[in-house]
Amino acid sequence: MLADATLLGAPAWVGLLVLGLAGAVAGVINTIAGGGSLLALPVLVALGLPPGVANGTMRVGVAVQNVTSALTFHSRGVRQYGLVLRLVLPMVLGAAVGTVLATRLPDDALRVVFGAMLAGWAVALVLRPGRFLHPPEHPRPAGPVALGLALLIGLYGGFLQAGVGFPMLALLVLYLGHSPVHANAAKVVLILAYTAISLPLFALAGQVAWREGLVLAAGSMAGGWLGAHLQLRAGAKLVRWVVVVAVGISGIAMLRGALG
Repeated sequence: MLADATLLGAPAWVGLLVLGLAGAVAGVINTIAGGGSLLALPVLVALGLPPGVANGTMRVGVAVQNVTSALTFHSRGVRQYGLVLRLVLPMVLGAAVGTVLATRLPDDALRVVFGAMLAGWAVALVLRPGRFLHPPEHPRPAGPVALGLALLIGLYGGFLQAGVGFPMLALLVLYLGHSPVHANAAKVVLILAYTAISLPLFALAGQVAWREGLVLAAGSMAGGWLGAHLQLRAGAKLVRWVVVVAVGISGIAMLRGALG
């Protein structure tokens, strides 16, 4: 339900076109460097959706992307269902709490929180604190610490989602010691599991614009396919800096708009 007048008075179909293109760009960025999901939320807000609706709408694309990714990993024999089973319960519980909290906050408060979080992610992408951590030589079992971290990651994922892949991979790779490939296989199933709870909760709260969500999802899938086939990984550093600048500007703009 994009506003009838978006992009300096352009009709709604122009906004949908921009949204599809933004989804494609995010898909390419996710394939090359990661962090493309951080762009989806500010684009949805800029195109006229209230922050709460934008937050819920983003989950449509998340569900579609992770179904596709999970099936791809499964078909290639990369399966981490044992690890998923150990972490899924606290992550889903955390996501349910985070989603309920997000649906109950007013849009003015969400705008401030989202702006601060986006600006914070821009700083984190520059500083890259994960480089100071070293994974164990061999995978370790998911004990109480890992379960607690899974709960917190789920809480964040249910509340905001954008950028959740970074702390999740930190847990799976840097703390638990799994390879990046196997960690990504577990990550997409875990995100899919809690999205299966979060998306209906947002929908019940009236915070999902299905048309916009499907357009964003289609664009993201096309961008992911394009990025994978072009194999542009040589430009990952440049793309990461583009993400940093775009996310930082979006966060600051959202904060300025909220705080007047």
